[in-house]
Amino acid sequence: MPTEHERLNAVQQLGRTYRAMMAAFDAQVGHALPRWRILLALYEQGQCSQKLLVEQVRIDPASLTRQLKAMEAQGWVSRATDAQDNRLTNVTLTPQGRAVVDEALPRRTAFYRDSLAVLSAQQLQLLNEALGALEQRFREVAQAHRE
Repeated sequence: MPTEHERLNAVQQLGRTYRAMMAAFDAQVGHALPRWRILLALYEQGQCSQKLLVEQVRIDPASLTRQLKAMEAQGWVSRATDAQDNRLTNVTLTPQGRAVVDEALPRRTAFYRDSLAVLSAQQLQLLNEALGALEQRFREVAQAHRE
């Protein structure tokens, strides 16, 4: 059975690994990971409401709005009120935004290929299983504390 210290070390290592991955992703791909996830979701889906983007990208609504405003200022996205429901704002990649994603996709592919090359297929499978189990447990803990 793991000790309290070992559990703490594992969670701290998870945080350090995530921060290192985000920094490396930004350096190689040229986009911060949260922004990239928004761009990619729009690239894959076309027009999308901000509400749906919050759910898909799992980002705080205020953070999403800040990101979208910055991308809109760069000419990468356009936002407009939904024609059928004026409570919703729809977001679409502009042609310039699509070009930004097209240009970055090969770097993203290379980043994941090169970064994960240190793991065997078996190690990668075990990592995915462990991370999936942790994600599920974190969701359960969060849900239990909301009730």
